[in-house]
Amino acid sequence: MEDVKNSGDIVNKREVLTLSEWRSTQIGMWAWLLQRFSALGIIVFVTLHLVYPYQVLIQTLMALCVCFHAVLGLRVIILDLSKRVTLQKVLFGLLMILGAVLLVMVLKLRIFYF
Repeated sequence: MEDVKNSGDIVNKREVLTLSEWRSTQIGMWAWLLQRFSALGIIVFVTLHLVYPYQVLIQTLMALCVCFHAVLGLRVIILDLSKRVTLQKVLFGLLMILGAVLLVMVLKLRIFYF
């Protein structure tokens, strides 16, 4: 009789240490990973902000993480409402620029008030 493998026995693993595997990663996956890392950053910087409330560097990094996370969240909302997934690179770039501009505006206003 022939040995037949169950489809549950097949495991596809990525070689995370090879550069070619990272180069083939799609922009949507990078955006997803960056949003998860920014969420972890928000947790860390909010905790640090509670311990050291008047540290400008901590507040600035927290604002950067929140802005980055929010912009990537807007990207997800727009992609959910749209049927055109082909615009992911353009949307990702435009929203990153928008987030950078908003962050600079917030930091400029903060400098004027403190």
